[in-house]
Amino acid sequence: MVEDEAHVEHYLNFIGYFRLSGYLRFFVDPTDPANEKFVDGTKFQNALDLYVFDRKLRVLLLDALERIEISIKSTMNNVGATTEGAMWLSDAKNFDRGRHTEIETLILDCLGNDPAKNQHVFIASFCAKYSDPHPPCWMLMEALSFGAVSKIYKLMKGHLRQKVSQAFNLQHDVLENWLHVLSTARNVCAHHGRVWNRSFTIWPKIPKNYRGVWPAASQDKLYVLCAIIHHMMERIADGSRWSERLMQTIGDAPVDIGLMGFPKDWTEQTFWQRA
Repeated sequence: MVEDEAHVEHYLNFIGYFRLSGYLRFFVDPTDPANEKFVDGTKFQNALDLYVFDRKLRVLLLDALERIEISIKSTMNNVGATTEGAMWLSDAKNFDRGRHTEIETLILDCLGNDPAKNQHVFIASFCAKYSDPHPPCWMLMEALSFGAVSKIYKLMKGHLRQKVSQAFNLQHDVLENWLHVLSTARNVCAHHGRVWNRSFTIWPKIPKNYRGVWPAASQDKLYVLCAIIHHMMERIADGSRWSERLMQTIGDAPVDIGLMGFPKDWTEQTFWQRA
């Protein structure tokens, strides 16, 4: 139902029909075999409200994912540099046998064809001044993508992986999986993809102490992604109110929160009250 044509035209012009159609589809009548009719009483504003809700979620997720990415890079730097030296990323002994060429490829992609003209001023300055094949780890980590850092962690030798994972109160295999999940989610958010009803293709591992707390049916849904972020934020962001903001945002959801994997009583669970 269109109540104000000028209002609808405005949003179609500045958001686009194709993007909004992804939210309109939620209101299609499931009994219509052609999937062309909307449920009786559906208004354009319903789809717009869902779009705005999804955007708020995406902004909230990106805020936390940025902080998590930085904390992962910093922790890996601290562990690698204090254990193996500033050039630990360039040393094959710190990675699974035969896999360091994959690390070198990530580094070379980051440095570009002419490192002295790299988009990052600190890398360009270092490469123009020194003859070392690679800059030190703290420079590289700053420039590497979240996805690249996730792969580096996966290939690190066990003693390094364990030191990093201990900082986040996780088993190293769980952290490896979570970094893949989080970097994928970050890419979805950065490219303005829908998150509210997404079924994430990378299923997160649920630690033993959270089994039964995180519903298995929600493993590929937004709820478990938010639970992972909550765990990480509890470790890295002292005094963070991110989870409170999440509760407020989900509380204003214009749809059934169960569609996102959230249990009805999720805010009352001990897991979300730990702070």
